[in-house]
Amino acid sequence: MLKIDTKKISKDALRAEFGKNPKEYYSTKLFEEKGFKRQRCSICRKWFWGIAETNNCGDSSHTPYSFFKEKPNRISYTDFWKKFSDFFRRNGHSIVKRYPVVSRWRQDLYFTIAGIQDFQRIENGTMSFEYSANPLMVPQPCLRFKDIENVGVTGNHFTTFIMANQTSFDYPKHGYWRDKTIELNFNFLTKVLGAEPEEIRYSEDVWGMPDFSEFGPSVEFFSKGGELGNNVFTQFELTNGRIRELEGKVVDTGWGFERNFWYYTGLNTAYEAVFGNVLDKVQNELNIELDTGFYSKFARYGGALNRDEVKNIADAEKRILSEAKISPRDYETKIKPMQAVYALLDHTRTLLFAITDGSLPSNVGGGYNLRVLLRRSFDFIDEYGFRVDMRTLAELIAADLKPMFPELSTKHDIFAKVIDVERTRYERARDGAKKAVEMLLEKGKSISIEQMRTLYESQGATPELIAKVAETKKIKLELPEGALTEIVKGDMAKREKQDAVQVSLPRELPPTKKLYYDFATRSRSKVIFAKGNHFILDKTPFYPEGGGQVADTGTVDGVKIVDVQKIGEAIVHFTEKNSGMKKGEIVDAVVDEERRNAIIAHHTATHLISAAARRVLGDHAWQEGAKKEAHKAHIDIAHYDKLSEQDVNAIETMVNAWLFNGIKVNAQEMSRGKAEEKYGFSIYQGHGAPAKRMRIVTIRDREGKLIDAEACGGIHAVGRENLLGIVSIISTSRIHDGIDRIEFVAGPAALKRFEQMHKQLDTLSKTFNVDPLLVGKRIEEQQEELRSLHKQVEKNNELLADSIAESLPDSAVIERDLEVDRKMMIKIADLLVKRNSSAVVLLKNKEGIVICVAGSASNKNAAEFLDSKLKGQKFSGGGSKRFAEARIDPKQAR
Repeated sequence: MLKIDTKKISKDALRAEFGKNPKEYYSTKLFEEKGFKRQRCSICRKWFWGIAETNNCGDSSHTPYSFFKEKPNRISYTDFWKKFSDFFRRNGHSIVKRYPVVSRWRQDLYFTIAGIQDFQRIENGTMSFEYSANPLMVPQPCLRFKDIENVGVTGNHFTTFIMANQTSFDYPKHGYWRDKTIELNFNFLTKVLGAEPEEIRYSEDVWGMPDFSEFGPSVEFFSKGGELGNNVFTQFELTNGRIRELEGKVVDTGWGFERNFWYYTGLNTAYEAVFGNVLDKVQNELNIELDTGFYSKFARYGGALNRDEVKNIADAEKRILSEAKISPRDYETKIKPMQAVYALLDHTRTLLFAITDGSLPSNVGGGYNLRVLLRRSFDFIDEYGFRVDMRTLAELIAADLKPMFPELSTKHDIFAKVIDVERTRYERARDGAKKAVEMLLEKGKSISIEQMRTLYESQGATPELIAKVAETKKIKLELPEGALTEIVKGDMAKREKQDAVQVSLPRELPPTKKLYYDFATRSRSKVIFAKGNHFILDKTPFYPEGGGQVADTGTVDGVKIVDVQKIGEAIVHFTEKNSGMKKGEIVDAVVDEERRNAIIAHHTATHLISAAARRVLGDHAWQEGAKKEAHKAHIDIAHYDKLSEQDVNAIETMVNAWLFNGIKVNAQEMSRGKAEEKYGFSIYQGHGAPAKRMRIVTIRDREGKLIDAEACGGIHAVGRENLLGIVSIISTSRIHDGIDRIEFVAGPAALKRFEQMHKQLDTLSKTFNVDPLLVGKRIEEQQEELRSLHKQVEKNNELLADSIAESLPDSAVIERDLEVDRKMMIKIADLLVKRNSSAVVLLKNKEGIVICVAGSASNKNAAEFLDSKLKGQKFSGGGSKRFAEARIDPKQAR
């Protein structure tokens, strides 16, 4: 058993502990059979296993790539996947479909960042696995943003990569462990990839959850400088300060598919391998020369520019250019444009996967990182004059990947709309961004990380744009190392959490029996705990606040209930003052039934609006929040643009069509795995936590066709669908970037609103003395009359201004007190300086407003002249050389 202080547990400590017994944690039968020896790298000091005796572990950060071929293997990305997956299928693995890149089943992560994440479910802090086969292989697209600046440069970094995840669960009962894993590794590397056994290195490492709740040894594998994958052996768990072996161990081997594909082809970069077909089709439109022959001089050194490993990139670039015999000019004009092309293709692919799976660029959450990529892409297109847009690239990438991911070809319209909207926003913001950067550069020739983050978040200025502005100003700007990495947000989701209700409860309390799912509004219940203003019953008809649905109100033995909360498995009832309840007594619990019915109507209507929004706007219109009260409700949905009147009408019409034709609402408990398999991950609308057993609420139309299915603990109109009546959307608003709020009423609240509107309409009808249906027309007529009257007033004001200006004598300085308003004084002053451009005019009215205007040929400064004239008086105001304004005490003005 491991001997380690759990209070000081760390990767370094575990690495040292595992390293004390390498035979137990790292060695395998294959290592012994093939003659792999344990050695230590003289550069990074890591222990590794290899056949050849060497002091280099093979890590790409300090090993040049040497797998390039004079005659590269020509094979498509999808054909290589067939070759790859066939190997594992023949070796007993089921090949399963990819999961979404938007991690709906994990509340702590925005995106899928590893293949094993597909199968992880976290409930109350405990991780379990949900899988459909064992062992299995999945081609999982993963999104990661910490290496953005490496993308296009190192030759092997991507913001989206396919982690071909080879997984074996529940060992030793099922699956396999280390010996079989390394055997499969070795056979694939040598028999499919064509790696020489002597070139393969297995490097010892450690994997662990951030809190080390689960951890184990890991073994990375390399060949000729290429990092090809990582074997993770999840062997231990840490609970309550104690380490123990897991009963069901997990093998999690992540094959970097792009890197394996690159290794197999032997091309200069992974980008040429992955995007080769697309590059062939758009080369003429790129407006640059894609000289892969020249690029090969640089390619083998790409790994040495990994910003995770290199402290000073500028020094590393100088060294590489010297060794590769590339001039600084060729580096800037030939190498960097090609790196920009590679980054643009990668970023487009990332955005294509994300938008297809329902995420959008924005300034919040995971969408923030997508917008960073998008604006960086726009900068590349503009800086290098690429004559191809991202919509075209996305269509070509989707077509190339169609045999593996056909769904990418179904979202071209949404992708195009998102790109167009974001491009317009960026161009609108860019002028302001340039001015903000220029102002900052005037103060110095360096910009801090914090200043850079502020420039991006407030103005949309990317590091590339900042550098370009500095270049146009002929300023040699020093950007901080890793600037872009510091701007992007991490992978972890930081969702807003409501403050938990703080009450002191006994540890051993039985779970409260829930009566509300059976529509109970009354019960005779027993008090099992009472203290101050809160108490717990053995069973209750009161629904506790949760999932955006407000708590029931009512009375218990005549005492008013103001709040209900679920704490653990206990349902706690709150009163305004001391409840007077006593443990053991039998009480009458009565829910306000009219209020509850209104809330039920709103909750089921929320699901209908969510379903309609996805049909009208697209699958990206994910529910980001909701609140269901008695008098009204709202739902927050993700969308790339402000909802139009047409969008809102279409959503409302669709919902009411379902209601008029008849719907059927049902709720049933299902296992998490069956629910995900049957209904997909859209059951997690609103970011609900995936429990092992879940209550699934389904809504079907009259013919039984599914409208919506969600995991939901709220009370719905099951068998009482007539409660909904009609749904009326009363307003929409943009509450965050990328989030629209729809406020609506349904059922009893909708009826009440219609009654109020009818009364208002009746009042207006009587006021205008017209039929209620003609009120709108009459208001329009009156508005037109007001507009005509306003135009006439403006015309009369112009004539009055002309008349007053004509009446004033011409001179170098014109001062007058006038009985007109501010707007009129400005008109008169403008007329006077137009008549005499050398004049300065000072006008004042009895409200204390002072206007000063200096003509274009005047030798006087308006602000200074105004200041001199008001010297000794208290005033507020100021101005410029040509115009100034002040306000003084009206008593002084008189």
